[in-house]
Amino acid sequence: MANSRLENIGPLLVGDRPLPHSLEAERAVISCLLQDTRNTIDLVFAKLRTEECFYSPAHRTIYNTMSEMRSEMVVGQIDPVTVIERIERKGNLEEIGGEDYIAHILNVVPTTANVEAYVDCVLEAHILRNLIGACADIAGRCYDAEGNVPELIDAVEQEILNITELQTDTRTVCLRDVITDAVDYLENLHKRDASVMGMRTGFADLDNLLTGLKPGELVILAARPSIGKTTLALNMARNIACDLAKTGRAVGVFSMEMGAPQLVLRLVCSEARINMKDVRDGKLTPAQWGVDIIQACDVLSNTPIFIDDMPQISSVELRQKARRMKQNDNVDIIFVDYLQLMRPSGNNRNASREQEVSKMSREIKALAKELEIPVVLLAQLNRQAEQSGGRPKLSHLRESGAIEQDADVVLLLHRERETEMATPEEILKNGVECEIIVAKNRNGETGLRKLTFLPQYTRFENFTGISDDDVPQY
Repeated sequence: MANSRLENIGPLLVGDRPLPHSLEAERAVISCLLQDTRNTIDLVFAKLRTEECFYSPAHRTIYNTMSEMRSEMVVGQIDPVTVIERIERKGNLEEIGGEDYIAHILNVVPTTANVEAYVDCVLEAHILRNLIGACADIAGRCYDAEGNVPELIDAVEQEILNITELQTDTRTVCLRDVITDAVDYLENLHKRDASVMGMRTGFADLDNLLTGLKPGELVILAARPSIGKTTLALNMARNIACDLAKTGRAVGVFSMEMGAPQLVLRLVCSEARINMKDVRDGKLTPAQWGVDIIQACDVLSNTPIFIDDMPQISSVELRQKARRMKQNDNVDIIFVDYLQLMRPSGNNRNASREQEVSKMSREIKALAKELEIPVVLLAQLNRQAEQSGGRPKLSHLRESGAIEQDADVVLLLHRERETEMATPEEILKNGVECEIIVAKNRNGETGLRKLTFLPQYTRFENFTGISDDDVPQY
């Protein structure tokens, strides 16, 4: 919508009131762009598609300049110095308040974590200004109409439609345009082509049931505390990272429960098949130190796993960090441990915990679709899963039914407590039989698959059903 329309809005509609705007939000958006251009510029430009989204002429000039620079150079070359230089070269530096104003804007917000909220404020004000302008224009047309009312109504509908499109970046496609791609996908799936099978978790029976973890999917891995969901997630991450090592892609892990050193210790002991208790007690033999530990470290040092152990991360911070991992480290899958430890974004004190968890679940699903990668989100089951005996169900997901609604795949990890399952000697010898229940699979079948858990090594392995007692003795 042209700016002249807004300038010609009559007093009938607005009186002495200024048009809707938020200079604070506009400064905050520009501040985020200048502070962390690499991780905010594409996100901001996707929603604020033109400099007219800004009310302040100075902010429009800065935004338009950065937009031009984004199309002409790599993101890493855009910073406050180059932006000032470009504006000065165009002769507009004094108009916006000089270098001092840009230096002031740079420090408006302490962090870019809430950039999306700032963008939404600016966009909403822009839409309201456009609506006011459209209403003024429509009112003038109504007074000047000379009997051609149907055409006027059609023009009004188109005007409003153009404004509604400002707040969305979705588009519709015709079935005939995508049917060929769908047929090709089904054919490749029938041939078990690796390109459409999704990421292999390293657990054969589970992979065959799920046909791998696919881009855009939200996978929930849930269990009661101390059942092994973190261990299983780490084992999956390790297996996937080993497959990705030769492709230049990586695995991202967000851990709110344990720090990075603890996770690495678990991975090393699992890889070396060494009891963590022996490590803590200093009981490792020279051979275990010199061979097993060293070999495990060699293997893991070549696995592209990136760990972020920020405690109580919010969903907004998670999305920002995930975008950064995707852009800088080329991650192809993300593990989040775990949902109930996350901090809700915003300051809605009246929201219940269930509403907070629902919002976080939706935002993480949106993240998977945005980055086009699978996101494995760990979650806890409620106490009913333990009290009811038997296997857990979807309804046992803790604090929110929205989790099962948002998820594409729900995996429920179940095993009997060691004290109820076998003697310690039998556990050390044969491991513990576990069940991984595919309780929901949006694009496939559900079912139950078995794994073997080796608690002394914090390690899951494919279930064979064969113990040492089944091996013939010679």
